[in-house]
Amino acid sequence: MRGTSQSRANHRVQFAEPGADEDPGRQFVTALARGLNILQAFTQGDASLGNQELAERTGLTKPTVSRLTYTLTRLGYLVCSPQTGRYELGTSALALGYWAMAGSYIRQVAKPLMEQVSSELNLCCALGYRDDADAIYLEHTRGSGALIMSVQSGSRTPLVTTAMGRALIAVMDKRERDKLFAAEKTRYGAQWSKICKGVEEGLKDYQERGFTMSLGDWEKEIHAVGVPLALNDGNPPMALTLGGSAYTLDRNLLVGQIGPRLVDLAQQIRHSLKSRA
Repeated sequence: MRGTSQSRANHRVQFAEPGADEDPGRQFVTALARGLNILQAFTQGDASLGNQELAERTGLTKPTVSRLTYTLTRLGYLVCSPQTGRYELGTSALALGYWAMAGSYIRQVAKPLMEQVSSELNLCCALGYRDDADAIYLEHTRGSGALIMSVQSGSRTPLVTTAMGRALIAVMDKRERDKLFAAEKTRYGAQWSKICKGVEEGLKDYQERGFTMSLGDWEKEIHAVGVPLALNDGNPPMALTLGGSAYTLDRNLLVGQIGPRLVDLAQQIRHSLKSRA
C-alpha cells in the first residue's frame, strides 16, 4: 500500500548529535548511525529519493548525505539511477530485512531437523545464505564428535572453497556466476586455478548427485557436502551443509551416505515449510 504525497512530505528522520548531557560513550560510531539514518529515510511509498530529499528528511547537511549515499551505493545498500541521480534501496538493504523476517521462521522449522541429523551422524550441520562472495551461517547444530567446526550463527565462510558456498554457486545464473568468478580470480591470484578446479568439480557433483563437496578445500581437516535450499518464495535460495573430520569422512562415505542424507534433510525442511505456510 503506497503512502500519500502528504505523508511522504511530512516524513522526517531526525538525526541528533549527542549533546553535553547525552554522551553515548566512545563506543558509539556516529558515521554508522548517520548511514543507517539514510536507510531509515526510505518509506513504503518512495520509488526513489535524491540527496536533497534525504538531507531534508534526516537533518544532515547535503555534503554529508552525498558522501553517505556514495558509500552506501558502493556497498550495495543503495542503487543510483544514472539518468536521474536518485537512489533506491539496493539488494544488500533488502536482504537485511528479508533475512530478519524469514530467518526466525526458517530456523524454527529447520533446527529440530538439523539437530536430528547431527545426532544421527555425529556431524556438524549448518544452514546459511549468500552475501556477496561469502556464505553466512544462519543456524548451526553439531554432534558429539571430537572435531567441532569453528563456525557459529553469523560466521562467514568463502563461497568458492566450501560445500555450502558451492551449493549456492550451483543455483546462480551464469551472469552472476561469471561476475563472482572474475572478482575471485582477482582476489585469489595464483591460487585461483586450483580453487576454480575445486568449484567446477563441486558443480559437477551437484549435477550428477544433487549435492556439492569440499574435501579439505576450506580447511584441510574438514570434509563436507552442501545442498541448495530453494524456498520458492521469490527470494534467493539458502543452503545446507554437513561436515566433519577428514579422517573419518572419506569421499566414498560422503557420496554414498552423507550427501544423500543431506538431500533428504533439504526435502524435509521444504516440506515442513510448505505445510506450515
